[in-house]
Amino acid sequence: MIQKRKIFTSVAVGLGVLSLAVLLFVNVNRAYSDSVNSQEESAFENLAVETLKIDTNKAKPVYMREIYDDNVSELNSDLRNKCQDALKSLTKDGTHKIGDFMPVFFIEGNDKVSIAIKHDDGTLTLDEFDISKHDPIKLNHIAREVK
Repeated sequence: MIQKRKIFTSVAVGLGVLSLAVLLFVNVNRAYSDSVNSQEESAFENLAVETLKIDTNKAKPVYMREIYDDNVSELNSDLRNKCQDALKSLTKDGTHKIGDFMPVFFIEGNDKVSIAIKHDDGTLTLDEFDISKHDPIKLNHIAREVK
């Protein structure tokens, strides 16, 4: 009887340690992958600002995660929804395609957003939208070659 109890205790402790190790490994990988994405996003933001001459004193850069994740975003839901609608319109007109790098949004106040996208063909586009109304209105489209 005591022998079975020792085996059961050893197995329970072993499973507990194993599950903690797996939990730690998963969380470390998630934190590492977020930091890698942030570095890539930050590098793309810098490239977009340089190439497209974006004034970051007027426009606040915002990443996809902040537009789509309620837990991370500091933006109000109305502004986030309007930014999502603007990106959807770029997908509908074929500007944003599968294979493009994640867009960076440059938000000016509550009525204007510009979306920078690095395309897989080596071009960088910036689409400016008026989001003061219910549906976003495309105001401008700029395309540049990226080295």
